[in-house]
Amino acid sequence: MAETLISIIISCYNQEFYLDECLHSVSVQTYENWECIIIDDGSTDNSQSIAEKWVEKDSRFIYIKIANGGPSLARNTGIEKSTGEWILFLDGDDIIATEKLNHSIKNSENKNIVISNFEMLHNGKVLEPFSDITRYPISTENIVKRWDIDFNIPIHCILFRKELIGNIRYKENLKAKEDWIFWIDIFSKNKIEVRLIDEKLVQYRQHSNGISKNFKSVYMDNQNANEYIYNNYDETIRKALFERINLQNFNLNNENLEQKKYIKQLQNTKVLKYYFKLKKLF
Repeated sequence: MAETLISIIISCYNQEFYLDECLHSVSVQTYENWECIIIDDGSTDNSQSIAEKWVEKDSRFIYIKIANGGPSLARNTGIEKSTGEWILFLDGDDIIATEKLNHSIKNSENKNIVISNFEMLHNGKVLEPFSDITRYPISTENIVKRWDIDFNIPIHCILFRKELIGNIRYKENLKAKEDWIFWIDIFSKNKIEVRLIDEKLVQYRQHSNGISKNFKSVYMDNQNANEYIYNNYDETIRKALFERINLQNFNLNNENLEQKKYIKQLQNTKVLKYYFKLKKLF
């Protein structure tokens, strides 16, 4: 029996330092029936020549360059070009274990989503994942209510049946949280059967400049995503969104309370009291 075709969609923008390693991890998969569609989102570095090298080496790689429009446009382009029964999204700096596709397909019977665990890669060091994907049941409610609070599943961990995606696309007008909205669409518009593989089969790369967003930018990204959800989904999802905002406020208030307690404890230390006495003298 012929193996099921998997479409791997890689969005790439100026990732010349990581793209070769990413594509190599695809090329050495023990599961061999795949196509890898590299969508170059207008890179100005050496990404194109790296991708074209792999296209020449292996016909399963397909390279498409588009005008810069952001990762959502790149992924949507990849969806349109894909021909596989299953879809895996990667970024051009991700790495997948050699058994990622094989383990996923072996665990896909009667399932339409297969999720594997992941680990972080930062400055050449392997770190524990920023989120425990086994902590809560994977459901629409938890995806809406707990996302980026104490629950998150990077899109790179997930193998989707293409039929689930249908007409669903990434929201190209959103600058952030597009993965979150995509997840909500997938779960709210389909009957989902999930298999979770608790093996770290993906390395998710974290960049120092990727975690330095200013507070205002993060706030606006959250607000835009919240407004989109409120305006486009039913009451069940709106209720979960309201609970998420309450949970965020609760956590923020608790953090502020803990900070106040710490400052009070610090003020009561002998060293700090002595410092304040000296300060008055001078």
